[in-house]
Amino acid sequence: MDMWTAAITGAVAKLRPAVVHVSAQDHKENTLTLGTGVVLDNYHIVSNAQVVGQEDEITVTTADGKKYEGTCVGIDPLYFLAVVRVDGRLPTGSPVIADPDEIPAGQVCVAIGNAFGEHNVSTGVVSAPDRTIYRPERFAVDGLMITDARIHPGNTGGPLGDLDGRWLGLNGVPWVHGLGLAVQAVVAARVANQIIEYGQATHPWLGFSGDAEVVDQTIVQLLGLPVDRGLVVSYVADDGPGVRAGVQTMDMVVRAGDRPVSTVGAVRKILSLHRPGEKVPLTVLRGMDLITVEIKVEEIPRLYEANQGEPN
Repeated sequence: MDMWTAAITGAVAKLRPAVVHVSAQDHKENTLTLGTGVVLDNYHIVSNAQVVGQEDEITVTTADGKKYEGTCVGIDPLYFLAVVRVDGRLPTGSPVIADPDEIPAGQVCVAIGNAFGEHNVSTGVVSAPDRTIYRPERFAVDGLMITDARIHPGNTGGPLGDLDGRWLGLNGVPWVHGLGLAVQAVVAARVANQIIEYGQATHPWLGFSGDAEVVDQTIVQLLGLPVDRGLVVSYVADDGPGVRAGVQTMDMVVRAGDRPVSTVGAVRKILSLHRPGEKVPLTVLRGMDLITVEIKVEEIPRLYEANQGEPN
């Protein structure tokens, strides 16, 4: 066996125990959907909402052939992820989740599926490890990965992994020009765990936007800034969390909580770790003053209504 084949098969072997086959039957529509899921913990799997519906009769089959009845405990309206609780204890837990900051563009990856009772594999690279894409309703979807590893109905809902067997992302949908979308594994796990604990995940909006800029090193040294870049605010909505927090145009946001930030997506991802109503400190460079404001976590307006077919 050549080294390339050995590396791929070795990665698949590490991830395979956490890759499950999902059968979802919709009795109202008289349809049966076969797909893939990833073990989240000993009692839950996460998959794609293209595979699992809220009212479906679900059967989960593990890599060793054991079958479990499942119940959909929630579907996320932004990422279209479905969380299933199984009736029994699964024999394995979640794969090792990769830190998104350690995933470079060009990372070799494998997309694994188990849609028809046997595993399938496609290979490629991570073209972009952390991308924000806007849905037609202008809802921002952060923490997406773009890959040329083939994503198709046979591996949708399965893991995108690296050659060390770490879980990089949850396979989503084919996108454009032979590229596919996956949700960062850390985001998929966060969304799924919030659904399990609270009934729904946090999807904050900011009410302001801007672009990343580098701070002059003289100012960094003079003010003792913790970072040398940040998010320069160019627009603040008249009625949004940003203006209520006191954010102004030309502010440079350099930290959210205790993490450095330079994009609106990075700020939203930090706020998403909190519950609606909680406040998160933003460290802001305003002129030559370093100040702190607190932004209240607020859900994206009309997100759930939009996914129920109601007007935006």
